[in-house]
Amino acid sequence: MILHIPHSSTILPDTFAVAEGVSLQEEFHRMTDWFTDELFDFYDAKKLIFPWSRLYCDVERFRDDKDEDMAKKGMGVCYTTSSFGTRLREVSDEEKEFIKYIYYDSHHEKFEKLVEEELEENGQALIVDCHSFSNEVLPHEESHVRPDICIGTDSFHTPDVLLEKIRRLFENAGLKVEVNEPFSGTIVPLKFYANDRRVKSIMIEVNRKLYLNAQYERSADFHKIKSLISKVLKTIY
Repeated sequence: MILHIPHSSTILPDTFAVAEGVSLQEEFHRMTDWFTDELFDFYDAKKLIFPWSRLYCDVERFRDDKDEDMAKKGMGVCYTTSSFGTRLREVSDEEKEFIKYIYYDSHHEKFEKLVEEELEENGQALIVDCHSFSNEVLPHEESHVRPDICIGTDSFHTPDVLLEKIRRLFENAGLKVEVNEPFSGTIVPLKFYANDRRVKSIMIEVNRKLYLNAQYERSADFHKIKSLISKVLKTIY
């Protein structure tokens, strides 16, 4: 099992500067998948955690803006639009290429290598794409559905039995679950995408209201949700 955790960091380079009037703290509050590097934890799984904030480089976007729908909203690999729909910052073509070459490409090379290792060692690989989401609907989001848990799937790489097992575990815990709402899909390295069924993938998105308080700190329910996610990971492992 590979736990892919792309959006938990708030680290930015010293050169990162936002437009006048933008609150970087507000952007962190709304856009960071807080503590997903802790929530998703299973001792036998390999973790791939991107160490930089998604505001600087979002490794879950397609590399080329022409292929990425969110790039039209200023949220491709390099964000230029804030979570409020206003100007976040200016990014030159030269800086974009630097970020992609240094950070984006190296992350995906590591990801591909982890999958190759899993295939070599076990004959198959299971990717869990680990996320959280705001209970508040943000301007760039198309769906207003706000369940407790969102499960994202891919028609080629997500077996029905895997989906149903995860859905049942969360629903048995009393949580409301939606599939591909408000977010859809799940990540697979392009080398294997739609051509290698040994590579399985599923996305789990947790509503932050379940484990954060109003100050964006771990709430009293944090460890309960963490234990539930650990049970889900253990079961599908």
